[in-house]
Amino acid sequence: MHKKDVETLIAYNFWADSEILNACERISPADFTRPVTPDPGWHSLRGTLVHLLDTEYGWRVALQNLPDAGVLREADFTDVASLRARWQAEEAAWLAYIAGLDDAALNAVWREEENIRRTRWQTILHVINDGTHHRSEAAAMLTGFGQSPGELDFEGYLVWRGI
Repeated sequence: MHKKDVETLIAYNFWADSEILNACERISPADFTRPVTPDPGWHSLRGTLVHLLDTEYGWRVALQNLPDAGVLREADFTDVASLRARWQAEEAAWLAYIAGLDDAALNAVWREEENIRRTRWQTILHVINDGTHHRSEAAAMLTGFGQSPGELDFEGYLVWRGI
């Protein structure tokens, strides 16, 4: 995998996160935090998004071999604005991390355990794919609240960027 490709994927990921947050700003605070049915596993729209942010954070600190401050808690994000502020900080941290890598580092094995051997780019792709999964859950909830976030696919991002 090439660094330029990873930079594009990371930019897409955070663009799509932002589109979800934009739609969240158009729903009521009660809808943002209320339990949903069917429950995708994180109880609410806010819970799903905090889980998504926590995944982005957790894998980045693992890739950087940094101390992990622990799982992000849903209760720490009282509204969309507080979640967006933390997400912007995470985006900046990811961009700084990627800026310091080259193709060799992206393709190097960073994690090797008994039956696991992962390169950095494979883990980064996992983070992006996991984000797509959870954003689709969030998009379904938002659509149920009458506020679809619109198209979030990679092609839509490329068109938006004029690529």
